Amino acid sequence: MNVWNKSVLPERFGMTEQNVPLLQVENLVKSYPAEEGGFLAGLLGGSGQRIPALNGISFTLNEGETLGLIGESGSGKSALARIIAGQEKPDKGRAYFRGKLLTAMGESEIRSLSPHLRYLEEDALTGLTNDPKNRVDRLLFDLAEKYPPQGGGSVREAGMRLLTRVGLNEIYLNRFPNQLSGGERQRLALARALLLRPRLIVADEPVSNLDLTTRTSMLNLMKQIGHESKIAFIFISHDPSMVRYFAGEGRIAILFAGRFMEEIPAREVFNKATHPYTKTLLEVNSAPSPLPGGALDPDMAFTEMERVDSNTLPLDTLENELSDEGNVAASAQLAAARRQGCPFYRWCPEKFDRCTEVTPQLLPVTRRLDEGQYVPLAQEEIDPTHRAACLRYIDQ
Repeated sequence: MNVWNKSVLPERFGMTEQNVPLLQVENLVKSYPAEEGGFLAGLLGGSGQRIPALNGISFTLNEGETLGLIGESGSGKSALARIIAGQEKPDKGRAYFRGKLLTAMGESEIRSLSPHLRYLEEDALTGLTNDPKNRVDRLLFDLAEKYPPQGGGSVREAGMRLLTRVGLNEIYLNRFPNQLSGGERQRLALARALLLRPRLIVADEPVSNLDLTTRTSMLNLMKQIGHESKIAFIFISHDPSMVRYFAGEGRIAILFAGRFMEEIPAREVFNKATHPYTKTLLEVNSAPSPLPGGALDPDMAFTEMERVDSNTLPLDTLENELSDEGNVAASAQLAAARRQGCPFYRWCPEKFDRCTEVTPQLLPVTRRLDEGQYVPLAQEEIDPTHRAACLRYIDQ
């Protein structure tokens, strides 16, 4: 199947095949059947509903750029990562990688992208058996032999150099992943991802299993090799400080209920963030959730299942029940997928009536909050790279 869409390049991107964006994402929508949706599916039971994860995500990433994604559990960030990495298909929307329609590719075509597009997830290499092919040396050197290092040279030397740079050495070569600590497995996964010098690495909580010192050194290594090889990153975490550190001169997008709430240059996220959700998130910085029960809590879910007949309960009532019980992410996801208006309305300190009537688009910020008043920005103050989905701060 030829998934290169030449016809879209001139009119959609204004570009040729040679300077097409590395990644173009258009209006991605993703949901999961109730039987696959975990605890929230239990609440919905036999209602036949689907669990919304993404509600229309669009963005562009160029060669060598970094986009940091910040979101709580349930925000849709991992669903987005899996689609971009070719692990899942969206319900709607498209993603182009180097001008090719990634979301239409089959398994063999996705595999052919492996040298160029790498997916680094939180629990990488967990669960591998003691099959000889899963030994550390095979995991590293077989990959290098399949995709030889650019510029030639010894495959083993290239692999060992990178293994050393991530803090491992030769004594690990004859071990299996289940003989490594979580942090050591994460370092090995990082070495495998960086070894091929890909064009894009999608890193979903890539250093979460590491202690603070090792985490910092791994982030620095990723930044250094990324700069040397002009690797683009999509770096995903619930921790705004970590994302800000890694994104550097790139940009950051804030996810809530499967939507981008704000997109802002990384260097400005802590002093010019505009969206009320972003500001709430930054106030608590590294806390697991800025809102009570922002991540769907299993014990709470079981309590709901016992208390509510989910086969007959209207979804409007379920949204209210979930919110009252503190399951903010679950309630917001349902609201965002089913009705107009801002999904953050219920919890927003700056809401007004129009927020329930109009779904805000991600548009350039044209106002600021100054002593309780929303003041228009001067034309020269408007930054087209700083966008928010909040009617208080945009012209919509």
